[in-house]
Amino acid sequence: MSTVEERLKHITQKTKRAREHIAELDRQLHAFFDNSPYKVGARRDSQTRKLIYYVTDAQPIPDCIPLIAGDAIQNLMSALDHLAYQIVCSDTGDNPPNPNWIYFPIADDVSKYEDKKHGKMAGASQETFDAIDAVQPYKGGNDSLWALYRLNNIEKHRLLLTVGSHAAGIHLGQLMAHQFRDTFPAEAAAAFESMNVYLNPADKGFPLKAGFELYIGAVDEQLNPKQQFRFEVALNETGIIEGKPLLETVTGFAVQVESIVTTLTPRLK
Repeated sequence: MSTVEERLKHITQKTKRAREHIAELDRQLHAFFDNSPYKVGARRDSQTRKLIYYVTDAQPIPDCIPLIAGDAIQNLMSALDHLAYQIVCSDTGDNPPNPNWIYFPIADDVSKYEDKKHGKMAGASQETFDAIDAVQPYKGGNDSLWALYRLNNIEKHRLLLTVGSHAAGIHLGQLMAHQFRDTFPAEAAAAFESMNVYLNPADKGFPLKAGFELYIGAVDEQLNPKQQFRFEVALNETGIIEGKPLLETVTGFAVQVESIVTTLTPRLK
């Protein structure tokens, strides 16, 4: 019979591999941003005389980025399935009734979860189901875990996750320093410019394309050559994850899965 350490090894190898993919995703995103993929221009509306900052170029996201994100997501979901398998093996003395059909039970709502959990982990003890119930692995309970489950299904059965760029804000300090440059002393303007605060737009323009308007200024407002804008690579799957930063989202999934492994490790013996 396997030891707890041997059982855990199957699970932690998957989470470790997911973390390696996330590190590679971080490197690829940095490489993408290092090539200055977004360019911003300004024009004046001939009728309103308002200054408009807009995107003049937005380079496509390299295919490797959604592929790596998908690999991380698959390994995280696989870690949960390995966890379910090892728990059932532990509960049954390594004699599960349906060894080829063991999956970590996640569902679209609590009713569907209750309907399918016993079939997904046949042979597990009531104490095991009580522990998994506490994780609330369904939409409306643990929405992050549910999103991981749905994204994994999409990634397995479709080409790529929907990943693209969107606008993530205008540098508020530079905007204020420019607008009030004739009102405040130079020291105040410098203090504004040093602020690392971005005004988050309601419309992020996903997927970002040339021509998207980032900010509409005042009538006869003068161009600020220092004005900066922030952009992000985002994950956007309708009804699941919409316009969320890709790296932050996938990293959050890893934290979630690692926490569940830690929580359920006492079920291994």
